[in-house]
Amino acid sequence: MPTKAYFDKYPPFPDDIPVAQLTRIHLSKLLANEKTESDAFFSASRKLGFFLLDFEGSEEGEAFLKNAEIMFDINKEVNETDVDEMMKYAYRPPHSLFGYKALGDLKVEDGRPDRFTFYTTSQDDMTDLSKPLSHPPLIESHRAEIKAYFKQAHSIISLVCSHLDFQLHLPPGTFASMQPMTSPSGTGLRMLRYPPQPEGDRRTSLLGHTDIGSLTILFNITGGLQILLPNKDPKDDAGWVYVKPEPGCAIVNLGDAMVEWSGGILRSNMHRVTFAPGEQGKVPRYSLAYLVRPFGDASMKRLAGGGSLIPEAEEGEDNEMNARDWEVYKAIGVRSGRVNASSRGGLPFKSEGEKVGVGVGAN
Repeated sequence: MPTKAYFDKYPPFPDDIPVAQLTRIHLSKLLANEKTESDAFFSASRKLGFFLLDFEGSEEGEAFLKNAEIMFDINKEVNETDVDEMMKYAYRPPHSLFGYKALGDLKVEDGRPDRFTFYTTSQDDMTDLSKPLSHPPLIESHRAEIKAYFKQAHSIISLVCSHLDFQLHLPPGTFASMQPMTSPSGTGLRMLRYPPQPEGDRRTSLLGHTDIGSLTILFNITGGLQILLPNKDPKDDAGWVYVKPEPGCAIVNLGDAMVEWSGGILRSNMHRVTFAPGEQGKVPRYSLAYLVRPFGDASMKRLAGGGSLIPEAEEGEDNEMNARDWEVYKAIGVRSGRVNASSRGGLPFKSEGEKVGVGVGAN
């Protein structure tokens, strides 16, 4: 999350709330290619698919934190702009998720309306890869800062991907080549706002889901994000635990694309957003999500063969779609209720010798 000085602007996270035990991975150690840190990162990517990425102690990381604070300031202003004005820039799901989403546009598990707004900018747009999209004046006036944020975030994602290449015995650059900044994709920066909930009516704001893309870098300051523990029923509230935001860190999670490419070795875990605990529940909750998607023509087939640890697909197991079609298919399925979200991946495999050739599972 942003620096401690920024955290001090908000009420503290309560000390008496059970929280998820996420592995803390240090950017500085990944940059130094420390094997023990790489191993810990890979373990977290398989067991839960979530980890904390600590940016402190790294010049690159601390510059990213400072820019994240600028994005938080933009987030607050854009999501508090008059709704009628913002609806001029409304998003058009499932074919385009860029633009503004109004409060209550989606549903939670019991059919009631959601409790959040967001504004999403396109990486292609902000990095001049595509024709410029129309934005509110506030976003237009901060194009340079948003472009810089995209470049910083992409650099961090490329580093993370290089360690996945190493751990899975893939050629260097394999995962990064599936999501380059130079090819059109659905990658975006989403600025979200969750208003305080009435004390007598506190509930889920964003329904349980997995991320469609490959990786997400999430910053937030107040609580509300919850993850589903392994082997727990998403309908049982006891299976959900809060993730405590930590100064200087981002929450990073793997998405469904990583499960597809790795044949189920990597994990995409269910998560949701509910009300913030304690005094934090009395203030608006802001979050910043860099949502990485593969480039549109990327194959969703397993990255097996050539000495990698990824098992070959059995007949009928492999995903024959490209990323563009697969993302639309997934998005339509979720919105229509045809696809029920579930945690996927984290399957066993042998790091040396014969691979465990089993299909993608869910729990």
